[in-house]
Amino acid sequence: MANPKEYKIDAEVLGMIWASLHESANEELARVLSDTMIAQGCQELKGVDDLELIVLFWKNYLEENNLATFNDQKEIH
Repeated sequence: MANPKEYKIDAEVLGMIWASLHESANEELARVLSDTMIAQGCQELKGVDDLELIVLFWKNYLEENNLATFNDQKEIH
């Protein structure tokens, strides 16, 4: 029997996985995961209470859609 093409994973578990990837400096995989979650309809990062991490989760989406820009000091403009 072959592996399924897709898996269903609880949103809170994915949020915790994303935070762990980000905090372990695995930025590339963290970005792939956040981009995938957002493309699939994520509206709220569950499992994460740290506001800075929540903003970082949305950072690429916000920049790509010209909704915000970020500098090295992590300030939102």
